Amino acid sequence: MKLLDERARKILLNTHWGSGWPGEQPQGATAEDISYAKSKGYLFDEVRYRHDEFVRKLIDVRKEITAKDVGNAFLASLSTRRLELRSALASFAFASHFPDHQIEHSERFRVPSGATLCPVCGFFEFEKPQAQNLNVLNFERHKWGGVRHDDLIYAWFDLSQFRLETQIEPTKDDVEILRNILRIAASLPDEARPGVLAKELGGALKSNLNERRMLIEILSKAGVLKPWGRPSYDNEFVYLSQREVTFEHKNDWRYPAIWWRGSDGVNASALAKFFPDIEFAGGGS
Repeated sequence: MKLLDERARKILLNTHWGSGWPGEQPQGATAEDISYAKSKGYLFDEVRYRHDEFVRKLIDVRKEITAKDVGNAFLASLSTRRLELRSALASFAFASHFPDHQIEHSERFRVPSGATLCPVCGFFEFEKPQAQNLNVLNFERHKWGGVRHDDLIYAWFDLSQFRLETQIEPTKDDVEILRNILRIAASLPDEARPGVLAKELGGALKSNLNERRMLIEILSKAGVLKPWGRPSYDNEFVYLSQREVTFEHKNDWRYPAIWWRGSDGVNASALAKFFPDIEFAGGGS
């Protein structure tokens, strides 16, 4: 199991956070720093796999994790602010019903760059496997609790790392924080959008706005904040063509959170799946 290492974590965050956006290459890290962070499992060498290999890896790793595992980790992250543990809930939901499939190489799925787009999961495959920068993905896990949970590579990497993390038992305080989050979500006006919820959660837990936005994205991916009439990862795989977004100016919420409204409230079935010990009598389906 991997223990939390504050020095290695700091190297990771400092390496990829400059001028307000994560960089692709180490910034200001010495060779010794990089070596140390790699030895502790915070920085990684690039990997090159084809679509079908990533699919197999994701399907294999999901078998080693349960819904309650990721639910407990999400809970434990609420008071500790261990955002890398929080991320796994959304990645596991995405992976739960992920179909075992192969990419179809045909002209109809060829994009201008020359890559083939997989219509099932959205993976772009080039003639030669592209180098994948796992360090940026790990940065996103630790900085915000992930970003691209519906991405094949991220979901595989996230769950692979989650499997190695030393898990923390959630406390009564964690349970109460989640209940409060759910109460707030269930009490919003019918037309309230996720941005309103992100602001209203400001006093519910230690966080900044970006962290709260990602918390909402994670709960939405897990189906706990499920938009009415939209497919949800908690009980089926949502194919690329089903992940509808709007073209509203400045609306950068991802699917399915982009469609959640206050009238949707809290989805009881998804809550019971991931948080079976949480009793909540709020609104929603």
